[in-house]
Amino acid sequence: MRVTERPLKLVIDAARADVHPPGYYLLLWGWVKLFGQSETAVRMFSVIVGVLTVVLVYITAQRLFGPRSAWLAGLCAAISPFQVMYSQEVRMYILVAFWAIALVYLLVRWLDADDTRQRTRWGVAYALVGAAGLWTHYSFPIVIAALDVAWLVWWLGPHGARRSHVGLLWLATHLVMAGLYMPWLPIAWEKTFGYGPISTTHSAGYIVGQAFKLLSLGETVPDDAWTRWLSVANVGLALFGAWSGFVPDPAQHTASRRGRQGIPTLAMVMLVLAPILLMIGLSLAGRPAYRPKFFLVASPAFCLLVGQGISLLEQPSSGRRGLGSRLGLLLGLGLIGVGAARSLHAYYVDPAYARANYRGIAELIHRHYRPGDAVLLNAPNQWEVFTYYYPEGPYRAPVYPLCRTRPPVEAQVVGELEAIAAQHSRLYVLYWAVEESDPTRIVERWLEAHTFKAADTWYGDVRLAVYAVPQELSTVEMAHPLADVRLGEQIALRGYTLFPEPVQRGDIIQMTLFWEALAVPEGRYKVFAHLVDERGHIVAQFDGEPGGGLNPTTGWHPQKGVFSDRCGVQVPVDAPPGSYQLIVGLYDISGAPRLPLWINGQAAGDALTLATIQVH
Repeated sequence: MRVTERPLKLVIDAARADVHPPGYYLLLWGWVKLFGQSETAVRMFSVIVGVLTVVLVYITAQRLFGPRSAWLAGLCAAISPFQVMYSQEVRMYILVAFWAIALVYLLVRWLDADDTRQRTRWGVAYALVGAAGLWTHYSFPIVIAALDVAWLVWWLGPHGARRSHVGLLWLATHLVMAGLYMPWLPIAWEKTFGYGPISTTHSAGYIVGQAFKLLSLGETVPDDAWTRWLSVANVGLALFGAWSGFVPDPAQHTASRRGRQGIPTLAMVMLVLAPILLMIGLSLAGRPAYRPKFFLVASPAFCLLVGQGISLLEQPSSGRRGLGSRLGLLLGLGLIGVGAARSLHAYYVDPAYARANYRGIAELIHRHYRPGDAVLLNAPNQWEVFTYYYPEGPYRAPVYPLCRTRPPVEAQVVGELEAIAAQHSRLYVLYWAVEESDPTRIVERWLEAHTFKAADTWYGDVRLAVYAVPQELSTVEMAHPLADVRLGEQIALRGYTLFPEPVQRGDIIQMTLFWEALAVPEGRYKVFAHLVDERGHIVAQFDGEPGGGLNPTTGWHPQKGVFSDRCGVQVPVDAPPGSYQLIVGLYDISGAPRLPLWINGQAAGDALTLATIQVH
């Protein structure tokens, strides 16, 4: 969003450094010039694109299958949880879906054209929309390729008759499209082929199953039996609709239209399959790039096929609509309605599916601001959205985007981290899309080794961690050795170090714990550190796996000897001055009871009191 505040040249420069082409940003730049930059205004652009996508689904279905299928396909698109969700985000993905269904519609018009003049007119429109899609997202070539497969089948068939002038016209359309995209092609080539893996490798079965779940029900449903059955039902309706496109009813179509109807249907089937095949191919090639949002481009075509499938359930064999037809219609509407209601309810109500709450993060940082604070963004493209909610002003911590290249260069990132840590005493770090921006966890590994994490909280799909930066970045020696302290039978705590002393309200107590595995731990445990008052009430706490989750206890071994683990406990700014006890222990990640504490072979409860802390 913030990119739209820049001059037009800087918008393009920002896109050149980003992982997306500038088409969406340029359109949004023009939009905010007309309607302002309020949150409602910038989101409304995606809303309108989403509505226009529904309209295009309706128009395309009406031209192919008739008015009955059109309103059913439009209804499917209007309540599609996948499309509803991305029609509310200030991102380009619903725009990519719009360009895709627009290209399908223009292909239909091109095939239906009766002469070269009409085909030229529709071909120009096809080239413009195709170029717009290329300028919007680097994945759009798969849309063009999917439709080219359908066109080639038509051209090689009896209706295309391999006419050379028709083939040359189609080629010219693509040359115009390529020419319009040519200025950005070198950058697109670098971004596309210089990009490493951005996800874990998934099997073909997993990708296919997730794709059809997303197209049927969206992202906000669990992978349970209900989801599987509703996904199968929706896919069945889409297959039914596709079958009718390949084998149309002779009573409803002329011979000419029957021949051309199967090609657009094939185009939509190919468009549904294209992102699936791409994800499978990238996984097999060792460059996995699985992301649910990449399947959205196929959603309008899928909705159109589902709508046609429902219309066939209603279609009477006798020519009169009776009880059976009505039941068929109700069945189809029930299948898509139940799935949409279940998914949309979770999207709007269930916090497990909440999107990134940058507003909440910005408010927290602003509320707890202290001189010496800084904000780190592990993915540079967070800068636009985060600074929208955290604009420049007094009492504002500086914001540093990291991992400026993909893949990131470790020496460059570490150098930036060292320079930032030398200037600041507390760091707020926003982790988002780590698999893409920092797959080897350069930022997190360095911070875990050199700072003290005091908090680690999810705000939707963004994780906010808070770190205290010590005065010296070198390894802290063990200040307080412990003789014989064990937690359970397999883990010993050999000592600890605390800093600072004394402690002020708002400070982060920097604590280094020195562990040793007496045997390979049987469980996966979290460290807890609680600051408790004289009544035993917890006023501050830290909970997390050792090493910020990078050194889980399942990987500990006696041969590794003693090793350090840093963590922090942030004293609330409103904590009353006085004495507090700092206690530590371990508990199973599943939530099982704490490990028992043994001191000199004697049972001593389930938590060790490290020190009495004086808070001023």
